[in-house]
Amino acid sequence: MELPAYVTFERPRESFEAPGLSVVIPAYNEARRIGPHLDKIQAYFAAHPEPYELLVSSDGSTDGTAELIRERMQSFPRLGLVSYAKNRGKGHAVRMGMRAARGAQRLFADADGSTPIEEIERLRAGLAQSGAQIAVGSRALPAPGIERQIKPHRYVIGQVFRMLRSALMDVHVVDSQCGFKLFGARAADLIFPAAQVDGFAFDVELLFLAARWDLAVTEVAVNWHDDQASRVNLLTDPFKMLRDMWRVRRMHRDTPRPAPARDPLPQTTER
Repeated sequence: MELPAYVTFERPRESFEAPGLSVVIPAYNEARRIGPHLDKIQAYFAAHPEPYELLVSSDGSTDGTAELIRERMQSFPRLGLVSYAKNRGKGHAVRMGMRAARGAQRLFADADGSTPIEEIERLRAGLAQSGAQIAVGSRALPAPGIERQIKPHRYVIGQVFRMLRSALMDVHVVDSQCGFKLFGARAADLIFPAAQVDGFAFDVELLFLAARWDLAVTEVAVNWHDDQASRVNLLTDPFKMLRDMWRVRRMHRDTPRPAPARDPLPQTTER
């Protein structure tokens, strides 16, 4: 899929024409904590070999995140970098990374590793068993062997968001906000070029578009541990969520179903 001119895509040195899996990690000033997560992902795939690519999408980071990724790319040949100068929001970072991705399946996961990469096996099993095009990690569904550590203020925000979402949106999952979602290539090629929300409600926009275009979604319980450096704000974030959900309804009121991109390779500035 084509990327905007302001986006630079530095491809992994070891690239596959059609990787089985793309992992996209949005990152804004994550230089201090993204390294261990990348190590765990690399170790996981060393034990589960398959053609894959790992793309970090740097959202206008100013703390050396992009430089850190470039340095790691020298010893991690399946690591790539999507970057741009201006901070635009997590939704934008996810969207640019997913538009650069080429895998038959495409996962986005938070930079702090709150959901371990091993949980992708649950999402893949969910897709295989349900026949759905999208698997949504859930911190709310009960399941054997699942452990969760959630801060009280994040739980409160989650409950507020669910009430607002139920009132405003046609999105029928319990936990729409978990930052661990897996898309089949067809669903990704349809949804991410059409998505527009950069902020807090970008997850809901993705699921709203999926529902509008009859793309089946399955919700899968995953392990999740709250990170101490979370940027969630109890006072301001619910209002931003409400604003963004109104935007989603308004923006996509007449959005037609797009055709999948014909060219799977991004056309953009590269290094």
